[in-house]
Amino acid sequence: METDKRIATLTEREKICLRQWPQHKTAKQIAADLNISHHAVEKRLKIARIKLGTTSSRHAALILREAERSDQTVPHLPDLQDSHPTIHPSTGPKMIIGGIGMTLLAAALFALALHPSSDAESTQTAAIGGLIGEYDAQLDEVLRALIASAEVGPDGEVRLLHAQSDSRFLEPNSGYYWQISSEVQGDFKSRSLWERRLDLRKHSAPTPIHYDSNQFSYEPLRVVEQTVLLSNSQTRWNFAVARSPGRQK
Repeated sequence: METDKRIATLTEREKICLRQWPQHKTAKQIAADLNISHHAVEKRLKIARIKLGTTSSRHAALILREAERSDQTVPHLPDLQDSHPTIHPSTGPKMIIGGIGMTLLAAALFALALHPSSDAESTQTAAIGGLIGEYDAQLDEVLRALIASAEVGPDGEVRLLHAQSDSRFLEPNSGYYWQISSEVQGDFKSRSLWERRLDLRKHSAPTPIHYDSNQFSYEPLRVVEQTVLLSNSQTRWNFAVARSPGRQK
């Protein structure tokens, strides 16, 4: 219980540095991977060691790893949040669209059996387009909730006022990811990305843009990205939410 309490005091950035430690072993290597200064890495590791009551970054990394390995069964909560600053499970469309997807595909197959080939092709195209539209609408909803929960702290780094309620953003390589990036600060990303990061387009996008990404092998992603200027900051932040279409659960 005491270890759990200490782990709970760690920030996500401190956890990211600790997760990187077993692979890199030096602050400079971690800084290069996270695209931040090694001073920032050393500061986060020092604070993490103090919180966990150890003088060794390696020991602190092992404590975090064991705690996260034992935390495998997280209650599965409703998928989406509304666009208000306080994040609650949404009563709007759900991110789990397996049923919708199966319905659309069934309709497309039924149309193929009844219509000539040209009509079938048009029907299939419409069904696929409708499915992509559903994905984009749901990604947009999570993106709005993420932006509404973000603020810039005294250290100039972005942080979230409320944790994402969907447990899949905590499960490594779950197919559900978010990331907040800027040119002057390191990436702030969901735990589900683990040691990976999203390669964002990072051009000015005042309104959401949607695109497909194949940056992860065997895991195609549908991505929504938006550039936001948060209060009390002159930094432009790129917010992104991504999901692997093949993940239905």
